[in-house]
Amino acid sequence: MVTAVISRTVVGSVVGLLVWAQLPVVTLGWTAGVVQSGSMRPALMPGDVVLYQPPPHDRTPTVGQIVLAQDPTRPSHLLTHRVYQVLPNNDLITKGDANSVPDSTPVRPRALKGVARLRVPWVGLPAQLWRARQFVSEAIVLIGLAILLAFAALPLHSRSQHKEPAR
Repeated sequence: MVTAVISRTVVGSVVGLLVWAQLPVVTLGWTAGVVQSGSMRPALMPGDVVLYQPPPHDRTPTVGQIVLAQDPTRPSHLLTHRVYQVLPNNDLITKGDANSVPDSTPVRPRALKGVARLRVPWVGLPAQLWRARQFVSEAIVLIGLAILLAFAALPLHSRSQHKEPAR
């Protein structure tokens, strides 16, 4: 019984986090992304889902805000880093919190995709492990979730506890 209650609590929490991670995307048009690397540790961890509000067109993000941008060194990739400096032409110098030096190439304002507004921890871990080709870790996470779901499906009361009185 205790196992079923704990499993239902964990499964309910995971489902709640999944809903929380998708609600702003569906209702507000925000963008969700899974953190893939540790460059923003400890603020963002691999497997976290970050929700980004579309960037305001009339103002530049300020120093300290976390932004999502087209990576200027790898145009087919996105970059989530903190604004380290705003240049006079409104280009952004970004830096990962875990990196010792700022990024070498500025981010142009038109490359900005969003400003981070919400972090949902761990929800993107299966996707992050899959993309990182960590298939053993991925299998462990999925098997763990399957076990939790199985325990959550157990009845809370067994029939042996509810015997009818003898006549």
